[in-house]
Amino acid sequence: MTETLPVTQNDDSDSCLSIVTSLTLQYQQEIVQQLLGEDGLLILGRGLGLGRIVANLLHLLSASSSKTDKKSLVFLINASEFENFKLGEDLMELAWLEEAQEATQSAATTFHVVGGGETTTADKRRAVYAEGGVISVTNRILVTDFLAEVVDTDTVTGLVILHADRVRDYSADRFVVNLYRRKNKWGFIKAVSDDPERFSIGFQPLTTKLRFLKLEKAMLWPRFHVDVTSSLRTKRKDTTNTVTEVRVKMSSYTEKIQNALLACIEALIGELRRNNPEVVSEYWSMDNALDENFIQSIRSGLESVWHRVSYTTRQIVFDLGTLKTLLEHLLDRDCVEFYQELNSIVDANKPSITRSSKNLATWLMLDESMAMIACAKARIFDKIKDSDSDGEAEAEGSTYLLEEQPKWEQLSLILADIDSDKMSRNSSEDGPTLIMCSSYHTCHQLRQYLANTKEFRLPSGQKVFSGRKLMVHSLRHYMAFAYGAGSSSLKMQRGLNEVEKTMKDSTNDEEDKLNISKTFLRQKQFSSKRRRTRGGSIIAAHDRLLNKDLGTDLGEGVNEAMVLELESEVNMDDNSDSSDSSDESSVSDMMNTLDYRFIDRSDQLIIEQFNSKSKDLLLEELMPSYIILYEPNLGFIRKVELYQAPRRMLQRANCYFMYYGGSVEEQKYLNDIKHEKDAFTKLIREKANMPKVFSTDEDELAKFAPEVETNTRIAGGGTRAIPKTKVIVDMREFRSHLPFLCYLSGLNVIPCLLTVGDYILSPKICVERKSVPDLISSLKGGRLYQQCEQMFRHYEIPVLLIEFEEGKSFSLQPFTTFKNGVLMPSTNSENSYVQRDLQLKLMVLLTSYPSLKIIWASSPFETAKVFKELKMSQSEPDVSDAINAGLNPMFDKQAFFNDASIDLIQNIPGIDSVNYLLVIGKVRNLYSLSQMSVDNLAKIIGHEAARKVVAFFTRKVENSK
Repeated sequence: MTETLPVTQNDDSDSCLSIVTSLTLQYQQEIVQQLLGEDGLLILGRGLGLGRIVANLLHLLSASSSKTDKKSLVFLINASEFENFKLGEDLMELAWLEEAQEATQSAATTFHVVGGGETTTADKRRAVYAEGGVISVTNRILVTDFLAEVVDTDTVTGLVILHADRVRDYSADRFVVNLYRRKNKWGFIKAVSDDPERFSIGFQPLTTKLRFLKLEKAMLWPRFHVDVTSSLRTKRKDTTNTVTEVRVKMSSYTEKIQNALLACIEALIGELRRNNPEVVSEYWSMDNALDENFIQSIRSGLESVWHRVSYTTRQIVFDLGTLKTLLEHLLDRDCVEFYQELNSIVDANKPSITRSSKNLATWLMLDESMAMIACAKARIFDKIKDSDSDGEAEAEGSTYLLEEQPKWEQLSLILADIDSDKMSRNSSEDGPTLIMCSSYHTCHQLRQYLANTKEFRLPSGQKVFSGRKLMVHSLRHYMAFAYGAGSSSLKMQRGLNEVEKTMKDSTNDEEDKLNISKTFLRQKQFSSKRRRTRGGSIIAAHDRLLNKDLGTDLGEGVNEAMVLELESEVNMDDNSDSSDSSDESSVSDMMNTLDYRFIDRSDQLIIEQFNSKSKDLLLEELMPSYIILYEPNLGFIRKVELYQAPRRMLQRANCYFMYYGGSVEEQKYLNDIKHEKDAFTKLIREKANMPKVFSTDEDELAKFAPEVETNTRIAGGGTRAIPKTKVIVDMREFRSHLPFLCYLSGLNVIPCLLTVGDYILSPKICVERKSVPDLISSLKGGRLYQQCEQMFRHYEIPVLLIEFEEGKSFSLQPFTTFKNGVLMPSTNSENSYVQRDLQLKLMVLLTSYPSLKIIWASSPFETAKVFKELKMSQSEPDVSDAINAGLNPMFDKQAFFNDASIDLIQNIPGIDSVNYLLVIGKVRNLYSLSQMSVDNLAKIIGHEAARKVVAFFTRKVENSK
């Protein structure tokens, strides 16, 4: 289905073109018409078809009349690799529709992706820009091309910015907009986003984003917008959305584990608030604990004071992430996988030679943790009665529980109902059955379950499905791990613990103790006061779990105690499935006799995940008749609505919506709906009260020194303009905020590919910028020594810039706990050791290069100020010299010097970085230098320096015996 929209050309004729689009819903057409009419920021509800709207918008914006040969040049920013692929296909499809319907004689839209491959050089990019059309480019490349004048901003028709919620104070997206608007006043800027929650953070977030994007209007389109609701509403009375809600009840063990996890999370949040009252936020509550960005929000709030918080706080933040992961895996992992993960966490928190008992995870000290572990173990190893066994065996219990996920059986029942429905209708137009999951692991799990499930019938005739074979295989894998790598690590741990006993009295970790409240200490109080009271078994179990002196292990005890019974059950299952195993062993023989057949669409069962790259194309390409949402997902539910809405005259797909009743899965889905609604409500209110903002190009310079200064030599104390100075910046540095801040401070930023240094301020000053994590890695790998050597070889004043992030501690201490870019819990002794090691490496660096200058900058903003001050008394750098510095001498026509020999003669007393060039110009080689007399050498470098050189070569070294 296609629609035609009128597009007015901006030429003298004011002509109007009718261009074909692929938009079938009324609200999508209205959004595109709004964006065509004026610049603005579009904030759309999640899952309402933003990708298709952007594709049609680009197609319309790049349309050109046949009366002129001028082509539009539209830049697309922030598009991912898959988004580029999808937009390219959509634009090609729209071009075909134009050609098929002959709606206009406009040229087809050309779409290019710039960012790698054949478009890496500036000349090739210049040729691509000259062709016009829609060009998807990374913001870093576009910034450098604007600054280097690879493309003239006056020739750019406009910018389309995806993911506008990612625009920050000094991000590259804002840099692009500033460069574009500084010269081009007539082009358009369109920004879009489908993540409204990110626009509700901070003070006046909508006004701030509009100011960053140089826009004045915001277009808000939530799901509850009247036009969106009417477009998705069914018009025919006999056609309804067939949605079956399947509310699955959790098992009693699963419910107990969930309650225990939530209780542990609540206790940790309370402890976190108690230990950090000065930085506590209202967001740190159980109401928001299920949010996806909850842990990230806590880390962000503590980053500025991370070096001052106690070890308890660091451990609690880490434990909250662990508990949230367990909460998610409780519902999407089988009982064996969940128990194995929980057991691994317990083993990792046992006292060892490298980990004191005072530094364990705090939540393991709660009673709820013991209940959680007991229930997780009971889901596997509880004994159940076997109907085939005799009465005595039944009394003792004959087999393991191996609890299956309740959703599995419900999924099998749904598929059975779908088969019955297909047989009763016997329609040739039925499509495949689509099952949607949240992760690849769940997809793989369902494939394994459906391949191994067995169907039984009870005496009452009711169908029962069992995936016990899959559970036995999963348990077998766990046993292999426990007796393999797991058992080896346990033996090693015991040996280390024995060594630790001999060292126990020589260590003192008082400074690293957990400072926790009585909530986490009540078990120890009870065990010391009432040893023979009710509940003593739980306390004893807690001691056996965490006390290193007892030497017991949870996983090891289970494996050794129950291995015989487990093997008997596995052998029995293998015997019953011997026919299946024999078939599997003869796969090579079957390949010769396989009969490849066409599978009818109605018989296809497809399992995909929500975050799959093909999710936007999935429904349109597969056209399923049955859609099963194995887990709730707000974005995909709305995609199903968009898929169903145009099919009013066709047979609609039957949808099944599965979720665990009373679970965190259900609550998280409801929270997503609530958060999006609250975000749009806040944005609507802010838009209603948003003031009119007037700005100029010079507003950004207010934070820096003014561009004019008073000169008392001018009569009346007049002013004179300060000439705009330039700084040469390495192109790789445009990933940071500093080039943008240098531009805002009034410096003329020139991007180049530098071999030596990151910033060239003058012919003498070369700056190597290091963030603190980069500084640590450079010192560790030795790369910084090589960079300093190159700077000293080509520049008179090498500078090392150590730059911290704005709003964070101006100290090296918080960065000592970084591991793979993530703040990790570490003790004060660990922090002190790492910090001393870092300081020692800096001292060694300064000892090797005593003339090295170091600038400590608290933020990129302060760095830009320092750069401006350093350039006041310096001449301007030469671009060609900066580029040629450090290149291969074969490409340098001025010098063919041997760097190793130069370093050698500079270590000779009397020869330094000032006079070594005189020696190189007058002396042929090192041997000739060693044979020269004081009088001959004094004619080159002076008498005093010549005397030192000759004394060095003529010095006699006596061997002492």
